[in-house]
Amino acid sequence: MKKNRALVLAVTSCILATAGAAIYSQTKTDIMLNKRGVELGEANRLDEAIKEFDKVIEARDHATSRAYHNKAFALEQKGLMEDAIRNYEEAWKRNPRQIVTGQRLGFAYYTTGDYERAVMIGEAVLRLDPEDKEVPRWLSDAYKKRMEKRQEELLAEEQRKLDEEKKKADELDREKLKKQKEREKRQIFEVAIDAMLRTGLYYGKRQRSNGLYYTTNRKYRVVTEKGLMVDIPETIYMKFTPIPLITIEMMAEKPWLGGGMPNFIEQSEKLEITFNFKRFVIGTGAWFNHYDSDAAFYRRYKLFDPKVGFIVGYQKKKVAARFTWYPRMLIMDPRSSTGKTLDAGSFRIDYSYQLKSFIKIFALIHARDYYVFCHSYDWRVFYASYYHYSRHIASYWGVYDLGLGINLNDLVYRADDTKFSVTVEWLQRFYLRDLENTNPYTLAPNGQGWFGLNLKKFTKGAPFSGFHAISQVIGLRFDEQITKNFFMYQKAIIELGDQDAQRHEFNLQIGLGVKI
Repeated sequence: MKKNRALVLAVTSCILATAGAAIYSQTKTDIMLNKRGVELGEANRLDEAIKEFDKVIEARDHATSRAYHNKAFALEQKGLMEDAIRNYEEAWKRNPRQIVTGQRLGFAYYTTGDYERAVMIGEAVLRLDPEDKEVPRWLSDAYKKRMEKRQEELLAEEQRKLDEEKKKADELDREKLKKQKEREKRQIFEVAIDAMLRTGLYYGKRQRSNGLYYTTNRKYRVVTEKGLMVDIPETIYMKFTPIPLITIEMMAEKPWLGGGMPNFIEQSEKLEITFNFKRFVIGTGAWFNHYDSDAAFYRRYKLFDPKVGFIVGYQKKKVAARFTWYPRMLIMDPRSSTGKTLDAGSFRIDYSYQLKSFIKIFALIHARDYYVFCHSYDWRVFYASYYHYSRHIASYWGVYDLGLGINLNDLVYRADDTKFSVTVEWLQRFYLRDLENTNPYTLAPNGQGWFGLNLKKFTKGAPFSGFHAISQVIGLRFDEQITKNFFMYQKAIIELGDQDAQRHEFNLQIGLGVKI
């Protein structure tokens, strides 16, 4: 027996060297086929020898295929579909013409949701046996579900690409915001100056005076107001950040209070110091107003009012909010005073959200109240005020803004600096008045405004007697970064007043500044 094995191995080595075949012995038929192949190889009939060896391999694979199929079927009956599929695949690989294996493998793919392979195996079975009855029972539904799955996969792939693009865009936004914040941290000093050209379209209005009616002229002209330095609205602004923790802001301006306010504040100054923590901002400020007008009591007075204010803010990633309040104080002057007092108050709420690195939306509420008191007897005021005999008289004006806006920046780049940005804003503006109030020192709400409330007239059907006019203000601002440190801006402003206003306004503001 050992001699025979040695002989077979020797013959096999010769055949491998000449024909590259493998020899397996399984049954008597296999031995005969192997022997026939060896004889053909010795006779140099190599092609015929290879065919004989293929028959041996095929016979062995068919037997193994049946074993794998039977094992797979048993596993399938136990509910172990994954193991069953692996064995069906082995059986089909060894005998791809074993139809019953194709039927079971295709159906297993179908039941587990692998419709792509189910269709492929089902089509292969039908090519072998077009009259097969098992595969058509599920193949049409497999086609349908394969199509649905392909569509889902396409949609999922598209969504994946969109998610990747969004992720890349978000990362780019975060990188831009990070660079922007780094630039702001490095910025130590900023100064800007601007001026506004005001023009008004006065529309004729029928008014009554002493029983007679007259109509004001309709015309378009430049609007001027007396200022401390120039007779147009102007602003000088400075910002100093010696260290990231501290910010100092200073501003001197001839304020533009809108077309519905009289010209009585010729100059305002403001100094604010804030401490910038990680998320919170707290600070204080001083606000000064200079009054030089005859808007109150029909006589010209020069008055001055200082105020102390409070600042609280919050900032986190894309959100920033800030509240600034300069409360008014109804304090009577001592007897040594002139008997005339200017009292101003202001509060402002700002909110912004960085939607994208180049898109910021913002909202604001801004209220400014101005009072002029006469708290000592003055016969000139008595006669000028239509004989309102009272020791205490006050006149009030207020302007309240509700605003929304959007800022588009980084529209054009040069190096790492912003080249061009656009800001669009809309304001709903309310004008309030309560002139020559003879009881100005009652508890709030008194006759001096605060949203136009008048306690004295509240029960008489006129709770908002201070309301005077309303307007819509639309602003469009362009900023250009001329150089790394030098910038310019222009702002076009349209204010459309209602029937209680005197005019519409069309204004142009031009400014320039330096950042270091």
